[in-house]
Amino acid sequence: MKTAARVALLLGGAALGFWLWIVLFPSPQKLVLKRISSLAATANVNAADGNFTRANKVSSLISYFSTDAEISFDVPGAGARTLTGRDEIREAAAGGYINLASLKVRFEDVVARIGPDKQTAVVTCTANVRANDSQDTGIQELRFQFRKIDGDWLIVRVETVKTLQ
Repeated sequence: MKTAARVALLLGGAALGFWLWIVLFPSPQKLVLKRISSLAATANVNAADGNFTRANKVSSLISYFSTDAEISFDVPGAGARTLTGRDEIREAAAGGYINLASLKVRFEDVVARIGPDKQTAVVTCTANVRANDSQDTGIQELRFQFRKIDGDWLIVRVETVKTLQ
């Protein structure tokens, strides 16, 4: 009886230790997936959000990008454009938030692949975007490139992925 209790206690302690390890030291893949999910939540704005809230959203959004980040997109109906650096990304985000009453962003079918060096990652996903409470959504395949910089996973490049139409 004492042996069974000791074994149970030992197994319980090992399970607790394993759970704590996972919580305190998540895998790079989990960190990147959490980061991309947080990015989508940060990009959302509501019609009730005032200018101060929107300005804070822009600042928060920029913090996901490296200083030399690049966003390259080619969206049907909107054309091709490339934004280089945090300043251009900040200006585009601020302009978008001023011109939109609301914006709802979701990333679906998210897949993260961590590089062999554990310092880079590529995330592919489908962006589902709804602006101004429209019933129509814009759907676009995206590829994000992340790099671990000073302990944070930052976006260094975002690009649209051409799909078969």
